[in-house]
Amino acid sequence: MLAEKKLKNKIKIDREPSSGLSAFTERPIPTETEVASFERVVEREVRHQEIDSNLSEIYKDNKGDLIDVKKMSVKKRQAWIIRVFKRIIILGLLSLIAYFCYFYFFVRGNDMSGLEFLIAAPEKVVAGEEFSYAINYTNPTKFPLSNLYLELKYPENFIFLNSSESPTNGNYGFNLADLPSGATRTVTVTGTLVSQTDSVNVVSGRLSYIPINFSSEFKKESSDATIIEGFGFQAAVEAANSAFVNQDNELALSLFDVQNNQFADFNLEIVMPEGGTVSLAKDNKNLNASSTLVTPMPDDNFIAIEDGANNWKISGLSLGSGPEKLNFIYQFKEQPSSSDITIKLSKKLLDGQKYVFWEKTISPELVKSDLNLTLFLNGSKNNGTANFGDTLNYTLAYSNKGDNTFKDAVIMVVLNGFFLDWNSFKADQDGEVKTGKMIVWTKNDISALSGIKPGDAGEINFSIKLKDYLDSDFGSSMQINSYSQYGVNNQESGEGKNSSNIIETKINSDLYLSEQIRYFDDNNLPVGSGPLPPKVGEKSSFKVFWTVKNNLHELRNAEVILNLPNGINWDGNSSVGAGTIYYDESRRLVIWNIGQLPVSIYQTDASFSVSVTPSESDRDKILILSPGSTISASDNETQAVISRKTGPKTTKLEDDDIASLNNSGRVE
Repeated sequence: MLAEKKLKNKIKIDREPSSGLSAFTERPIPTETEVASFERVVEREVRHQEIDSNLSEIYKDNKGDLIDVKKMSVKKRQAWIIRVFKRIIILGLLSLIAYFCYFYFFVRGNDMSGLEFLIAAPEKVVAGEEFSYAINYTNPTKFPLSNLYLELKYPENFIFLNSSESPTNGNYGFNLADLPSGATRTVTVTGTLVSQTDSVNVVSGRLSYIPINFSSEFKKESSDATIIEGFGFQAAVEAANSAFVNQDNELALSLFDVQNNQFADFNLEIVMPEGGTVSLAKDNKNLNASSTLVTPMPDDNFIAIEDGANNWKISGLSLGSGPEKLNFIYQFKEQPSSSDITIKLSKKLLDGQKYVFWEKTISPELVKSDLNLTLFLNGSKNNGTANFGDTLNYTLAYSNKGDNTFKDAVIMVVLNGFFLDWNSFKADQDGEVKTGKMIVWTKNDISALSGIKPGDAGEINFSIKLKDYLDSDFGSSMQINSYSQYGVNNQESGEGKNSSNIIETKINSDLYLSEQIRYFDDNNLPVGSGPLPPKVGEKSSFKVFWTVKNNLHELRNAEVILNLPNGINWDGNSSVGAGTIYYDESRRLVIWNIGQLPVSIYQTDASFSVSVTPSESDRDKILILSPGSTISASDNETQAVISRKTGPKTTKLEDDDIASLNNSGRVE
């Protein structure tokens, strides 16, 4: 390209016919100007050749071919800030690598305080349950460690049982073997915690050590906590809200819902105010009055042994035990400054140390009056529970314990509760019902009230039903409060000192069980098989449908049981919405174990098949397919066991409208 350019300066040399020496000597010598011009031309030519060479290299590809610049793509050069950022990242990575290498080869293991020490405790345990603390320690340093001493501080309710290392100071101090570099060891300490539900029990520890060839001592500390999630069963106190001075008053301790009781035995203590006394009631079942050994429960394994004043040793409370109740009588000879009564359950060790795992304090209102009124509900003057539709049977007992006659006495009973059906109220002695919550008796109703002399006593019996629950009743009070008062000279009294004990009755959840036995389902499709009505020697099968409803309180241990009559067989083909269903052949029981039933589950269902093959002796008879199924569950709100039972079902298939059109139910 550049070779085609014309030179601006030309040097003219005449051609001679000969080239001899004479001709050469005859040629003129170039001047200095011409020589300089010639050198510039040569220099320019060399420069253009270098440029051509460099450009050809730029515009050639990797194969040496020239590039078509019309199709050449040009890459943008990265911004300077990106180049700087990349260099910083690369420099940082190189620095980290250098630091890691330095730490790994020169620094690691030189920190003599680098001992790793950790105490691991279970998050939750049941009171009395055996468990272990794991004390882990690791030596990541380059130095062997000596003079290791572990000191633990247990929760105050911890009972030491054993440990993997023999303690050298009580049950909490341990001299440990030397720990080589890189070694890991564990010490386990086993024991139990006896404390109240939801209590937080903290264990802490300190590990001291001295690196080999050093004189300085180093220490590490750690801690962890364990929560008591229960004590394996439930306990509840039943007592009236009021107590009479210088009279016997009732108190009951119920032990129920035994799931995981870890105590072979435990202690019961009732702490009374000054001047108060308490003893086991004589109406406890199987009471041996001639011995300190008391077996008050139907279960012979459950026993209570007197263990000092106001103390009893309880044993035999195991899984499957029914609700156990201990009844007590307490009394105040004089009115004390405080009426607090504390009931404690504890584990007592051989050395006399006590660990309390349950405690309840009641404070009845003390009543001192010459005319004593005592109200009973279904035979008890304590608080209790009831179900929707139940009849509440009350007895009001009155007696004159003083020296004076009460003339023209007026006795009133107050019943407060949304679910009371006042239309069902009945009494053996007519009285006046006022404002739908009070009944008043005067001498016009009961002649004995005209003058209650010292030593006189009497009683009034009455009853009232609880209404059934409706969906529109949601949010209404689920409690009935009952008490009595008296007045004199035909005047009603509102003074508290003239009151009886108060009975609080909590209403259990609206647990409901429906049982249907059918040949056809709701869609008129057969779910049974065989002849209908049943025939002698031929098998007929039917479908049993169970429906459980509940929407007020959360329930636990919910279970439905059907005891199959003789001749009725389990055919399986079961389905269940919650829990499990199975057949106990040895007891001929169909059992639907639902378990927990929260209020979020308003309804759940189960079904299974049964069959019958009638014999000749069954001819022309209506057979019972189900004597009625029973559902039971524990109410978490009232702590009561609810039980319901359905009615009997027969081969008439009372719940099957389609089958009943051509089915008399009598075996043919």
